[in-house]
Amino acid sequence: MSIRLFCRSKANSRAAQAGQALVMALVIMLVALPVGITFYRYVGVTLRSAMAERKQKTASQFANAAVTDYFRQFSQNAYSGHYDTADLSRPQTFYSAGYSTVTFIPDSLGHTLYLRAEGVYGTPAKPLTKQILEALIQFASDLVQYGTMVNGPFTISASNVSYDGGFYTNGNLSVTGSNVRFNGGPVVVAGNLSGAASVVIDGDLYYSGTSAGAVTVTGTKYNFIPAVTWPTLDFAYYDAHYTYKTTTNQTIIFNSTGTFTVVGGATYAIPADGALIYAQNASLTLRGIVSGRVTAVAGATSAGNCTSAAGKITVNDNLYYVGASSISASAGASFAALARNCTTFTKTGADLLVVGVHFVEQGTSNMKLTGSSGKRFQLYGVRTQGISVSGFTGGITLKYDNNLRTFQPPGLPEKALLVNWNHH
Repeated sequence: MSIRLFCRSKANSRAAQAGQALVMALVIMLVALPVGITFYRYVGVTLRSAMAERKQKTASQFANAAVTDYFRQFSQNAYSGHYDTADLSRPQTFYSAGYSTVTFIPDSLGHTLYLRAEGVYGTPAKPLTKQILEALIQFASDLVQYGTMVNGPFTISASNVSYDGGFYTNGNLSVTGSNVRFNGGPVVVAGNLSGAASVVIDGDLYYSGTSAGAVTVTGTKYNFIPAVTWPTLDFAYYDAHYTYKTTTNQTIIFNSTGTFTVVGGATYAIPADGALIYAQNASLTLRGIVSGRVTAVAGATSAGNCTSAAGKITVNDNLYYVGASSISASAGASFAALARNCTTFTKTGADLLVVGVHFVEQGTSNMKLTGSSGKRFQLYGVRTQGISVSGFTGGITLKYDNNLRTFQPPGLPEKALLVNWNHH
């Protein structure tokens, strides 16, 4: 009897253990199955998210590559390809996983270019993901950024003088005069600066040398300089885009009616997007009232100075802008004179007023001023060399025209600056 009870108890125990195992299996299934399903869904969402992110990133890279290609183009040429449709057009560019397209709006007067690059992951027949990059590019010339530019070391020996606008020297700057003041712009010295405490820079100083001297700086001193590219004149560009071209020396008179007259020749209208007057291996004499945007260029096949036969510009009477603001560039009038070898300002018996950008490519002392004793000379704009003076003892005024940045004359060498960037 006792043996039979023991066997029955053992059988009941095995049945109970089996039941417990079954219950545990059910519990595990009830817990593990939802967890597994949740994990599966999480993995699926994560994978889809990763794939979507990869597609967006790839599409963005396509759009970025398109804009980068424009900057590569602009960095290789400071003159051409900035506003012309033929130079800006791009075919639909295909890649291994997608493609890009670009649309653009050039503004030659405002010196801007709007780009809209669309990068697509997929194919034109089945685009999967799109990313759009909008960029606004501003083209600016170093020739309108500073009131005075000199391509080499420079010494200021005069006392009680002031320089308005930015000041740039591609070499050491030595100020030996007293009470010299720089107003309204940074002083940039590609080298050392030397001067006494009476020399005041009313703004920031950038220098790349080891010494900034004892000069007084009201702003901040920086021991580095921003990138500045000393311009070189591309005569092939002017030969391809001129409004008027001459191969002999000519005198040009600007009229207040939006025209210019070649003395002994015809009168030409100034186009809405500006006029380029080009003397090929010849020189120009200029005067008058500028109405419109104009750049005059005197080219030469060889480098020289003020005794050279070609590549010279002479301003022999007042040269100013039309309208009430006759000394400041505007939407209706701006001017530049670019000479390879020499610029001379000259007038006898009266004061002389000159406006605009005046650039000489060669040397550091090929800009001259000649006039009568007791008379006054005024330049409102930019000059790119020190000026040797004969006469004009009544006073000399050199003032920077900040409006030249906004209303830049045509045909200046430019660099591309990114001013706005929007991804969506």
